This record gives sequence, structure tokens and C-alpha cells, in this order.
Amino acid sequence: MNDSSNCGSTFAKPPGEHELIEAVGTGDIDAFEILIRKYRNSVLNFIFKFTGDKFGAEDIAQEVFLKVYLGASRFKPVGKVSTWIFKIAYNLSMNELLRRSRFSRVCGLDELESEPAEPNGASLKELSQEVMEAVGRLPEKQRAALLLRVNEDLSYAEIGNVLSSSVAGVESLLFRARENLKKMLIDAS
Repeated sequence: MNDSSNCGSTFAKPPGEHELIEAVGTGDIDAFEILIRKYRNSVLNFIFKFTGDKFGAEDIAQEVFLKVYLGASRFKPVGKVSTWIFKIAYNLSMNELLRRSRFSRVCGLDELESEPAEPNGASLKELSQEVMEAVGRLPEKQRAALLLRVNEDLSYAEIGNVLSSSVAGVESLLFRARENLKKMLIDAS
């Protein structure tokens, strides 16, 4: 992705994330495009795995980057830009899950049972699907903490910033997430 280093922007070399967000805050569209290219796949991946909705993830990701663009001028360079972006993605994803939950209750859809899972197969694809389904059944904060740690390799402090939690709280969330996953996978076998 070396082609994103200049893009007609005022940057002579690839900008650091704080320089990039500062430029976005001044309305630099080229800097915004660089920022989107840099974080788009990670943000989409997180939202998709968190919400379980591929098409909805695209919509939420667009809203994330709109909020980033509109809020860039107010960004305080005390933390990582990526942590701020994932916090926006997490909050918007939670809002979507809450909206869906309210919709399901109003429409009576929460009473419908999902199809029973297939018994454990020998294929890696089936096992991967089973693990992702189990991750999808974790409580929201546990799921978010696990996805941010495993997929995005964020530190406990960064995850705490995204989830508005202490480092000890993140440790607890990750421990419970792993324990719950083990239990779900053992029960499924």
C-alpha cells in the first residue's frame, strides 16, 4: 500500500496517524482517503464479526468514517487514532445491535428459535464456523474485547479505552470470554 503515501496530498512522506488526523481535521480530502485506506478493512472486519451482518457492516463503517471526518478537528492527540476509530465503530455497532433488539421485541422475533447446530464435523471449515457462531453468542462486551484483542491486536489499555473499561476490567472480560467459548464449544461437541 505504498501508493497511499502521497495521493496528491501535502505529505512528502507517509504521515503518522496524528499528522493524518490533523490534516483530516483541516478538511484535507487526500488525507481522509489515506486514513480510510489504512483502517477500512480492520474496521469492516471488526464490525462484521461483532454484529454478524456483512451488509450492515458496510453501512456502519461508512458512518464510522463520516464521524471520524466530522470529529477529526476535535481529536485530542493523547491516544492512538486507531483506538478512537475503533471506539466509534464499537459504539455504532452497539447502537445497531440495540436497535435490532428493540425491533425483534416489537415484532416478536426474539421468540423464534434458531436452527440447531450440526454435530461436530471433521472439517476445519465447520470448526471455524462453529467457533465464529460461539463468538457471536458471547455477551457484547466480551465479544468486542476478544475481537479487538485477537483480530486487531490492541493492547489491554487500548481495549479499555474503546470499551470505557479499566485494564483489570478488560482482563476480566477476556478471561470470561475465553471461558464461555470453551464451555460453548465443549457443550456443542
